[in-house]
Amino acid sequence: MHKPDTRTVSNRIAQQCARAMQADGHDPADFFRHTGITPAQLTEPGGRINAERHRRMTAYAQQLPQHRGLLDLDVTHWFAHYSGIAHVCFNRPTLRSALHELLHLRGLIGEFDFMLMSENGTRVEIEYLSEFCPLGGAMQALANFRMLSLVARAYDEGTATAFHASFRGKAPWFASAIAECFGAAATFGQARNTLTFDAPALDRPFAQFNAMLAPHALRHAQGQLQQLQGAQLFSARVEQAIIDLLGQQADVDGTSLLPALCDGLAMNRWTLQRQLQQEQTSFRALELRAKSRESRRLLRETNLSVADISERLGFSSQSAFTRFFKTQFELPPARYRQDMQGSP
Repeated sequence: MHKPDTRTVSNRIAQQCARAMQADGHDPADFFRHTGITPAQLTEPGGRINAERHRRMTAYAQQLPQHRGLLDLDVTHWFAHYSGIAHVCFNRPTLRSALHELLHLRGLIGEFDFMLMSENGTRVEIEYLSEFCPLGGAMQALANFRMLSLVARAYDEGTATAFHASFRGKAPWFASAIAECFGAAATFGQARNTLTFDAPALDRPFAQFNAMLAPHALRHAQGQLQQLQGAQLFSARVEQAIIDLLGQQADVDGTSLLPALCDGLAMNRWTLQRQLQQEQTSFRALELRAKSRESRRLLRETNLSVADISERLGFSSQSAFTRFFKTQFELPPARYRQDMQGSP
């Protein structure tokens, strides 16, 4: 299973992780080095961290000593930052509609996972499936379950809904705080990440529903999601992943680059090529485009020699890199750097 369009995670989550680690005494430089995230990406307005960097971030966080890491049990600020989701989910005609819209619109915040909703009588179960997150994604499931519980409780009348949360992996040191959030103790060491609750009034009309505002809010949020999906073609993600790999590995060539790319995207070569064909491109074309972009950036923004850039981008020799660059831009790399340095 893959999410070629929306499997990205907001930089606000990365900001939260970086702040939590720094507050726990970890060196900020370690965060950037281990995750591949840059300080500029954390401050970019509306920026989004790709799934590979998010995967590295969670892997790094879970290897550290006890800390809150990615988790902030008060996720209400997510709704504040993503008001499009809040305007929809807290103003639906029924709880059922609110839950379905939340699951559908999560891509506005970011996702590289799956959430499945099932019913058994009045019992609702939400299962969180992590595609390639360490330790089964229990901490990511926890943050998503908190969002779901906040929406569900907005539709309560009378007694607050109690949720039973089950997670893969061992209990964290803040397990008691989790119980406070959901109204019941969570269980750990389970085969799945699930959130279950009794919802006898799943289709009861919501007394605070504003029928005049609801369709406008829904169209706005759906438009935002469509715009995001259209801007994040699979080929664009692959190209960025290639650039990331070129920066991480020394002397990487096409032979080692493709297997590393497939590992990072958690897919085999056949699936990768098939999805690229659907967008009328190929791995080779994206590799050349990525090397073209990265070569210009390195010449503009670094003091690396042409020989070092050639090695970093996986060319067999400096002369091979020079031929490639001249074919792309009709001038040698040294002249390009000279012209850029002379630009106002």
